[in-house]
Amino acid sequence: REAEVKHARLAMLAAAGWPLSELLNNKFADVLNLAPALDSAGSALPFNANISDNFWIGALAFASVVDLYGSYKALENEPDYFPGNLGFDPLSLYPKDPMEQKAMQLAEIKHGRTAMVVVAFYFIEEYMTKSNLFNPLHL
Repeated sequence: REAEVKHARLAMLAAAGWPLSELLNNKFADVLNLAPALDSAGSALPFNANISDNFWIGALAFASVVDLYGSYKALENEPDYFPGNLGFDPLSLYPKDPMEQKAMQLAEIKHGRTAMVVVAFYFIEEYMTKSNLFNPLHL
């Protein structure tokens, strides 16, 4: 369950971030006076030459720290721990009622599973068409 929650959250971020990266890439690059991060075809496929190795090292380091912290929380054997609970809820969106908590956990898993399929289709379609999905006119 712990792995499914982690992958679900990552997939939900990717499902939202992939379109945004394609639509806003040139705009952010212009504002920050940087070269666009996407390749000339507008593809957001990972590990293209326009993205610095330092970014990937930093992303891997950050993901490792979060994963190790989650493993530490899981091993503490606290009675209020459940898979995926890192104690981070700055907007207090997690409900207090136990029934609402179960409903939110179920919704998170369901939305995460859907997002995993969506991201797989994003990848397959971009790979097959060699073009970006969300900004075919490169606006």
